[in-house]
Amino acid sequence: AMTISCLCWYYVVVFGCVTAGAPAVIAATRQGSKILLVESLYGLGGVATQGAISSYYWGTRVGFTATVPGGASWVIEQKMEWYRSEVLKAGGDVWFGVIGCGALVQADRVIGAVVATPQGRGVVLAKVVVDATGNSDVAAPAGAECQYTDHTEFGMQGTGLPGRRLGETYNNTDFTIVDETDMVDMTHVFVYAKEKYPDAFDHGKLIDTRERRRIVGDFTITLLDQINGRTYPDTVVVARSNFDTHGYTVDPYLLVEHPGHAGFNVNIPYRAMLPKGLEGLIVTGLSTSAHRDAVPLIRMQPDIQNQGYAAGVAAAMAAKANTLLRNIDLRDLQKHLVEIGNLPKSVLTDKDSFPLPDEALAKAVESLKQGHGAAALMTDPQRAVPLLKKAYQQAEPQHRLIYAKTLAVLGDNTGLDDLLKVVTGAEKWDKGWNYRGMGQFGSALSELDTIIIALGRTGDRRALPAILEKAKLLDASVEFSHHRAVGLACELIGDPRAAPVLAEVLQKPGMTGHAHTSIEIARQRGAPGGTNAETTRRESLRELMLARALYRCGDHNGLGKRILEQYTRDLRGHLARHAKAVLEKK
Repeated sequence: AMTISCLCWYYVVVFGCVTAGAPAVIAATRQGSKILLVESLYGLGGVATQGAISSYYWGTRVGFTATVPGGASWVIEQKMEWYRSEVLKAGGDVWFGVIGCGALVQADRVIGAVVATPQGRGVVLAKVVVDATGNSDVAAPAGAECQYTDHTEFGMQGTGLPGRRLGETYNNTDFTIVDETDMVDMTHVFVYAKEKYPDAFDHGKLIDTRERRRIVGDFTITLLDQINGRTYPDTVVVARSNFDTHGYTVDPYLLVEHPGHAGFNVNIPYRAMLPKGLEGLIVTGLSTSAHRDAVPLIRMQPDIQNQGYAAGVAAAMAAKANTLLRNIDLRDLQKHLVEIGNLPKSVLTDKDSFPLPDEALAKAVESLKQGHGAAALMTDPQRAVPLLKKAYQQAEPQHRLIYAKTLAVLGDNTGLDDLLKVVTGAEKWDKGWNYRGMGQFGSALSELDTIIIALGRTGDRRALPAILEKAKLLDASVEFSHHRAVGLACELIGDPRAAPVLAEVLQKPGMTGHAHTSIEIARQRGAPGGTNAETTRRESLRELMLARALYRCGDHNGLGKRILEQYTRDLRGHLARHAKAVLEKK
């Protein structure tokens, strides 16, 4: 047994001084609250400092962010020291080298957290806890429902670990996929990554993951909310970015149209920071309640800094008024954020712009012919499908395919024959997409890929023969996206007739044997390829996706199951987690 004693009491305790943490502490202390910041490392700033991504990409550089020195880029040690001095100047306490390792919950209210310190383990009590770990590391043990890698279609933004040469202050990398809840995964990356930077003086202290464990909040932000510019009465952050996905996406909307390099202003509602069913806890940064494909538009450093500031003010307001986070005067919070420049004044009168009116959907149906409108239609399939069916029946021949594909993506087979003609009429694959992380913009699928997946989404078994004819053309030389499209379509239809064909593809040269079940294998396959290596992920994900499809189509001589079982031992936590979930779900 281990004795746990109460270390101290604070109005607000903030866990994690990654990008949102220090702003949260600074904001809360400026409101006059007694604040503690708990950080496992020995410097503040997160990815901007310990992660060596020391310049802004996109983001709204206003309000609090505009007061952070350094401009668009900075020296790592200077920014760490500025944060530390500002926290202390404002009256906050900082505990370095301390890990939050549990939560204290009473009647669905978080009243503190367990910490592991150099002096032993203890509990910090607080009126409000801010989870700024970026990984829901307080919310998850508190019992909050979280979104993370599971049995559904796998997708994960690329990860890096910077090497730092003497005098260097910036190194942005993307060469693997890391599960930050998996200590073995994190450890093995630190081991083999040393060989990627033979001329480096040291590593960064923080793995640069761009997508992490997220809470299920009172509200979950979707990509459709973002593309449609949804407004809310409780907006506390306005983020801005383009769709920098660092890998492929899974949202069905992107089968029909894609934003490419376009930039978007995105509203983040206060409710997305509150874990459903829990009080006393507010969550920031990459842990915000959002679909994984919504994350790229809200993860820019300037916006996360301003979100952390908003969370800190909200926490201080609740603590000082001795009220629940859900009962604070939200308008007062917004007014303060407007006053300091974090928010535009328009948020004070904004209302929820959803559901979209009938006129907007009718206009979107017509706009599909010009290549846009799907984002509006997919917000309400029940109203959209009848409109699309009518448009399909009345469309000119050159427009029938777009209506057929949109209907298919929504699960309707009205235009099945038109889609099948495209697939059967193509004697070979079109130019596909090969897996890439850094610098990935636009669709990660070819036009033929999107039609094949759309056919799969209808669930109509009449589509299977055409899909399997294309599957027979697959081998290790064919682009990643074609393998993904065939595998996804086959498992969506779920017909056992697909199993022998998928097994045949997997048994071709170079298609299997890509699991990283030891550090030695990871060193051989993961280290080469520079700071943005792609081949290893491409090969492993291709094998895993086809094995999953094979397994879900009934398997063939146990091949799919054997491959999935091998990946449950993969040192890359996300791949192991996904393989295990697929095996357990059936």
